[in-house]
Amino acid sequence: MRRGALQWALGALAFVMVASAPETHAQTPPAVIVVADINQVLRDAKAAKDVQGQIDKAMTSYSKQVSSQENELQKMRDDLERQRAGLSSEAFATKTRDYQQRFDALDRNVQSKRQALQKSYNDAMTTVENTALQIISDIAAERKANLVLTRAAVLFSVDGLDITAEVVKRLDVKLSSLTVSLPKDDGAAAKPASKP
Repeated sequence: MRRGALQWALGALAFVMVASAPETHAQTPPAVIVVADINQVLRDAKAAKDVQGQIDKAMTSYSKQVSSQENELQKMRDDLERQRAGLSSEAFATKTRDYQQRFDALDRNVQSKRQALQKSYNDAMTTVENTALQIISDIAAERKANLVLTRAAVLFSVDGLDITAEVVKRLDVKLSSLTVSLPKDDGAAAKPASKP
């Protein structure tokens, strides 16, 4: 019984709101909507692909350098194990510390380089995204749209509202490539570890 009274009260409130709505709607312009999928734009645009390609190439090159250093460290560790019986405990401890320091330095360098590459990627993609958002704004203005929705928020739309393909096309013209500001190679990863 109480639930029915609550539903009646909500219904009455909705009726009052609808009855007074014409005054409110007279002040609000009709919605002119366009829809865009920014994720698809950032996936399909030439500049975004160019950025990803540059980052992948830098990461591959760096991985080769790191792999070379890891091999040197492995050799160093193997040599240290072979020499263990012939070394005094002090000499073994000193060489073990040297190995651990080199290993730790490589680990820090790898983490630092990955963070720097991630920052370079983020900075470049922010440029691509900001350019895409400006193009979305331009298209919305051209179509006199007063509301832009992301495709993820739309369950249904009629043909012609989705501007994603047009955004990609204009973005490819305006920003077909982008030079990524890659971190400087300090040479730390390229230096081979010296043998004990």
